[in-house]
Amino acid sequence: MLKLIKALGNFLLSLAIACVFGYGFYGLVTYALPLSHNDYRQAMTSYVADPSEVLLNGAQEDYQNGRIAEATKVLELNLEKMVDQNGRYRVQDRWKLERIYFLLGKCYQKQKKLDKAAENYIEALRINPKNLPAKYNLEMVQPPPSGGGGGGDKKPNSQIQPKI
Repeated sequence: MLKLIKALGNFLLSLAIACVFGYGFYGLVTYALPLSHNDYRQAMTSYVADPSEVLLNGAQEDYQNGRIAEATKVLELNLEKMVDQNGRYRVQDRWKLERIYFLLGKCYQKQKKLDKAAENYIEALRINPKNLPAKYNLEMVQPPPSGGGGGGDKKPNSQIQPKI
């Protein structure tokens, strides 16, 4: 009887390992490999697919290939699915949202829509204040602050006499 229980336990353990391996193999074949080969339609059909990740990768490829309008549409669609009307999102989606906002900012910057680009860089920085590329790009799209800085109607430096 003890041998039967031990054999049954080993069988169940083997079955569990096979299921986990099979699920991982399924994910590799139906999702990870197509995604790595830019076959987004195939990756999206997998049961283990992360639709927001597939859309983000597709938008990244569109951006890199100069299809900025298409990338912008896909990113906006992705945001609609991930963020509700009150601006709330799932905590586990923070890293994807940071990437989406940053790439959307780059798309708007290429389209010369600098206000929208700045808004998206600011959103990326709200999620991750340490995002240096977003900080840099935000500085590039924002106009320099007015006032101060020594500009304006003052005389050139050569005509200003120091006070002694």
